[in-house]
Amino acid sequence: MKKLIGLLAFFLASTLTLYAQETGLKGTLRDTSEKRALPNAVISLLHKNDSTLARFTRSDKNGAFDLQNLKPGKYILLITFPKFADYADEVELKDGQKDIGQISLTPKSVLLKEVVIRSGQAIRIKGDTTEFNADSFVVKEGATVEDLMKKLPGFQVNSKGEITAQGKRVDKVLVDGEEFFGDDPTMATQNLSAKAVDKVQVFDTKTEQQQLTGITSGTEGKTINIKLKENSKKGAFGKVIAGSNFDNLVDAKALYNRFVGKKKVALYGTRTGINTGSLSWEDREKLGMENDMEYDEIGGFYYSYGSNDDFNDWSLRGLPTATSVGGLFSNKWNADKNNVNLSYRYNRLETENIATGFTQGFYKVPTLENRLTNSYGLNEQHAINGKYEWKMDSLTSFKFTTSATYKMTNGGEQTNRDFTQDNLLTRIDNQRRENDNTRIQNDNSLVYKQLFKKKNRQLLTTLRFGITEDDNESYSHVRSDYDTNKDGIMDSVGLVDQMRFFDGRSQTLGGKVTFSEPISKKMNLVLDYAYNRNNASSYQNTYNEGGNGKYDIRNEDYSNNFDMDAYSHSTMAVLRYTDKKIRFAAGTGVSSVKLKLLNADSEENSTYNFLNLTPQASFNYAFKQQTNWSFNYRGTTRQPSINQLQPLKDNTNPLAIYEGNPNLKVGFNHSLSTFFNSYKVLSGRNLYFSASFNKVTNAITTASTLDLRTGKRTSRPVNVNGTYNWFTWGQIGKNGGEKKLGRRIGINANGGRNINFLNDEKNTTDYKSFDLNLSFYYDYPEKYSFEFRPKIAQNFSSTRSINDGTRKTNYLSYGGYISGMLMLPGKIELTSDCNFDLRQGLDAFAPATNIILWNANLSKKIFKKKDGKIILEARDLLDQNKGFNRNISSNFITEERFSRIGQYFLLKFEWSFNKMPGSK
Repeated sequence: MKKLIGLLAFFLASTLTLYAQETGLKGTLRDTSEKRALPNAVISLLHKNDSTLARFTRSDKNGAFDLQNLKPGKYILLITFPKFADYADEVELKDGQKDIGQISLTPKSVLLKEVVIRSGQAIRIKGDTTEFNADSFVVKEGATVEDLMKKLPGFQVNSKGEITAQGKRVDKVLVDGEEFFGDDPTMATQNLSAKAVDKVQVFDTKTEQQQLTGITSGTEGKTINIKLKENSKKGAFGKVIAGSNFDNLVDAKALYNRFVGKKKVALYGTRTGINTGSLSWEDREKLGMENDMEYDEIGGFYYSYGSNDDFNDWSLRGLPTATSVGGLFSNKWNADKNNVNLSYRYNRLETENIATGFTQGFYKVPTLENRLTNSYGLNEQHAINGKYEWKMDSLTSFKFTTSATYKMTNGGEQTNRDFTQDNLLTRIDNQRRENDNTRIQNDNSLVYKQLFKKKNRQLLTTLRFGITEDDNESYSHVRSDYDTNKDGIMDSVGLVDQMRFFDGRSQTLGGKVTFSEPISKKMNLVLDYAYNRNNASSYQNTYNEGGNGKYDIRNEDYSNNFDMDAYSHSTMAVLRYTDKKIRFAAGTGVSSVKLKLLNADSEENSTYNFLNLTPQASFNYAFKQQTNWSFNYRGTTRQPSINQLQPLKDNTNPLAIYEGNPNLKVGFNHSLSTFFNSYKVLSGRNLYFSASFNKVTNAITTASTLDLRTGKRTSRPVNVNGTYNWFTWGQIGKNGGEKKLGRRIGINANGGRNINFLNDEKNTTDYKSFDLNLSFYYDYPEKYSFEFRPKIAQNFSSTRSINDGTRKTNYLSYGGYISGMLMLPGKIELTSDCNFDLRQGLDAFAPATNIILWNANLSKKIFKKKDGKIILEARDLLDQNKGFNRNISSNFITEERFSRIGQYFLLKFEWSFNKMPGSK
């Protein structure tokens, strides 16, 4: 490792020395009308091929300027001075000093019909939106939008294609303001060509209500809008990839996009054994629907069983075989007054997994549980998204959005456990489980927006209707052998043999009206009212095996059937102030929620009433065009969910039983967040910083009872005070361009306090972690490039309890990422990347699990247009790819190891076609 760092340092030093130059450019500036010198003007020299900044300076008191240490080549000279027209001209520098003499600038006051040439800025900050000029960032030939985003300041892209922008996860990607395959962000980032992109815009993900009020929670993710060049919206483009190891692995993809005027058609299909094939970072329950929590205050009251999503690489456990197909159609007509967007997607994912788990307990006496699980799963999903917009005129518009999913999940697992107490084996159990679940969900919304001739007066009305249906059938067989006398002899047997049936239905109907009225030119009053209703039923029945091979004995303890009606009324008032530099909004909302439960078994009625408050404020100050600071506060109530309130016991895992608590109180969360960004155009320096803090009163936590002999745990939700969490992120860097070293330094830190109860004892856990990361990257297009991102993190955890005192668990994690490209003779391209994931071992589980994932590709472009490629892909050259997860709680430390795709070699063929104007 030391040799590697030394070689890298030598390489960096050699690179910087190699490109030091001796040529220069000088001249003098004069006013054409008054014939006077122009001091302190800005003189910028840009590379002609990509408009990236080479050097800049300011003129002295005599109007003279001198730029040195330049490489011979072709440049664009750009000169700006207040109240004067910008000056731009091409210059070619050769060896030696070049004096271009006197340059005359023309005042704007006397400029009539002269052409003014302005340079496009690499980055512009307009309010909440940061806009990147794509052509200002150098990428290699054939690069995708994902490759482009790796070059943008404040962006990070991991191996799964997940993007973090300005410290927040990107949860939506638009193409020209429209969704591209619903909630499939990577369809755009991994398939669209970087050369087709004009601009990349990033801003906070906001609902229409948040845009109107100007207030956000500060916890929203980011949205990216990819604006295509006009000549990239005509014709067709696509990609075909086919790869195999000629044994058991296949990786194939086909994508086709066609633009005909305002019409866009796209089709894709994948078949792979190396990932989930979903192309999706996460599969939200409301596909393509806005997640407006102010509107849907009773959304958490529907009890859903077995509806988790597995169609993403993030949650993938095991070895996958995946198939996915999809189609998209969009069109605008009648001068863009009508707009339709339709998409369909089918996913099929099969997985097989072998996992081991270890849980070390620290309560009174040390305990250790070992687990070995073999599992399989089959998930299928059909998803349809649709949107229709109609702009009746410049003031009136309607938007209808619908999304529907049909999902089937089937799986099973075999788990063997043993439980050790104080180094003595006291329990051995064997568990078999099978699960079969079907979910149908449909969500619809109709939005009516009315503008008025009076500026800033606006009416926004939203209607929603949604249906969810769940059907689940599961089987569980558990045999446990116990040592009741602690003499090493298993003398007691526990047996669970059950079948569970779940049938759930939910129907939601609601509406919201928001009105904005200008009080003055800079101030608006925003009022809204919302009503929402949810009718749901939940029927869960558990049956024991009756000794005749049939499950016909109903288990009353683990069966519960109820009907629910939930109603909410809410209103809010916000005062909003908007100026050139200052934007401020403050207000509060209040809502009442009524929950009525009918126990179908006992015919008992229960009624819950919740009063919710939502004080909120937002402040934004623009120091200058490229520097911005914002602050948000939001207070929200946290009402219990239905599965927390229902006194239903869940023994899906008989050794970890959960039961509800009907006596829970409403909690209240204080959320504060701040964000600062600054960008200097001439130097390319960028600075981002964000932080947040959340504190909850009457937070819902867990109270558990642990049987130290058997390891059986029973948990229920309870209220507690004193919990909080915080997060901060920052990055400062300087852009790199062609043949320039770019560098960044970033920090991440988070922490908080959790409280829970174990056997009636209070456990308080304080935790925090600090992460320092650096980034160096250099591009010499079509010859070589490299990126190096070292990181180091320290994790702290301290738990206090009455009887056990204080226990600390601290560990260090470090590593980083390094990648590079080298063009070999014969135009063969070698790319390689290596991810180091190293962590300090714990006393509970030794040795430490370290993963070094090294990949490499050899590729050669083929065909006359060089639009084909032969690729030899090698993944995990060191054969160390392991699934690993570590979780530290108050009284337990758990580590999990699971199956992942290991070392493989693929021979791949890739063909990209582009039938668009200017594509050559």
